[in-house]
Amino acid sequence: MALHLTGKLWRMLDDAAMRAIADAAMRLVTRSGARIEHEPMLDWLEAAGCRVDRVGKRCYFTDRLIHDAVEAFGREDRDPDVHATMHWHWTRDFRLTQMGSHPHLLEWPTCRRRLATADDVRDMVKLAHAAEEFQAVGQVLTCPQIAPPVEPVWNAVTRMELTDKPLGSGEVLHPETVPYLAELGRIYSGKPDNRLIASCDFCVAPLIYGERAVQCMVEKSRCGVMHVPGTMPISGMSAPVTLAGTAALAVAELLAGWAMYYVLDPKLPAGGIVCSGSLDMRSSQACFGSPEALLQDVAAVEVCRRQFGMTVWPAVNYVDCKTPGMRAVYEKMLPLMAAPMLGYGRAMGDGLLSAGQDYSPVQHLLELDFLRGLGRYCDGFEVNRQTLAVDLMERVMSGEQEDFLTADHTLSHYRTQQWYPTWLDRGAWSGDAAEQRTETKMLGAIDAYCREAIARYERPAMDEDKLNAARQLLQKAQTELAGV
Repeated sequence: MALHLTGKLWRMLDDAAMRAIADAAMRLVTRSGARIEHEPMLDWLEAAGCRVDRVGKRCYFTDRLIHDAVEAFGREDRDPDVHATMHWHWTRDFRLTQMGSHPHLLEWPTCRRRLATADDVRDMVKLAHAAEEFQAVGQVLTCPQIAPPVEPVWNAVTRMELTDKPLGSGEVLHPETVPYLAELGRIYSGKPDNRLIASCDFCVAPLIYGERAVQCMVEKSRCGVMHVPGTMPISGMSAPVTLAGTAALAVAELLAGWAMYYVLDPKLPAGGIVCSGSLDMRSSQACFGSPEALLQDVAAVEVCRRQFGMTVWPAVNYVDCKTPGMRAVYEKMLPLMAAPMLGYGRAMGDGLLSAGQDYSPVQHLLELDFLRGLGRYCDGFEVNRQTLAVDLMERVMSGEQEDFLTADHTLSHYRTQQWYPTWLDRGAWSGDAAEQRTETKMLGAIDAYCREAIARYERPAMDEDKLNAARQLLQKAQTELAGV
């Protein structure tokens, strides 16, 4: 009997608050508009009925265009009281996926952060290939030694050369890169495949869409990539310090993004990402793991779902902790508080630190222990004659069986009934000195495991024809994108 959590999603906002945030967002996109530094997009939006200020590069969206966009992209079921099954992504056998494109590798035990090298990229591929804990190999590190427009192509080809596990996507910041990744996906799969292209395109708050960002939107649309606008306002810095104002701005930026995607291709599927933050006035740092950021994200998600019928995902994996360990785990588990309002519980499993700037394989594997523990909870338990074990309890109580520990029933069932962490220490108190070193010892053991996995890596048999085609495409990209 797996745990089956269903029912109406919880609400953070009452109807009046939800409508007020939605109305404020609509006012922003129609009366204040968005700065769009891309002349063809301004042309398309003007043709769709929007008022355009060419000097200020500003578009004032119409109610009709916003309505048409959310009608085209939104859910068919627009019931605000939707019954949703909680989509827990974990089981006790959950495996990790490398994701994102992050510039720094964080080393253990020095906690030194440094720009990733080409060898670091290869080592993370080897780790993910050799360690059974990983199921897919993404572009987790970005190598600054490679020209930025070429790097995602080089990164994908490097992964193709080293592993036969499924590949994941990476961020695309240069529109010229998109067609190469689309072609590389076709080489990889033998059919159209956009797995190597991250779908999200973020604007700059408040409501600014740079030329290169819009060009990426255009190129991705041409390649059939799902429409996913992203918003990242920081309350107190690039948005009002008030949470309601920041949530309204986030919704406005998503609405503008959907309208722009609509004029590109109304038939592609669409979603959205919100990754807000808050400015810590004491340290002047933008915080993405704060409770305020979570409140803003959940509010934006709820308004988009209930008012506009749009599915939006909060990027709750960005946390502020800078070193691997239990504090980072706490920050990543905090968003589980919002699971009943979001309909799913994804919060960990990426190894990211410092708001996505750093990747730590040690943190990644530490998170897996907690994910598998949560997975054990979500697995639930079976209720039947064997698991009720009434006969055994009666034998123990009557003295026929000495105890539960030595019973055959325990030997037969303990592996299926109980979850055992890989790294978390469940031992008895070992003295002051030993307990003070417990976390450091645990992180050191994980680091040693990572290094051992890289050392025992063996290259699998690969399709050399596909690899040769991929290498030729990389050479072409290096030549044609050299001046970008």
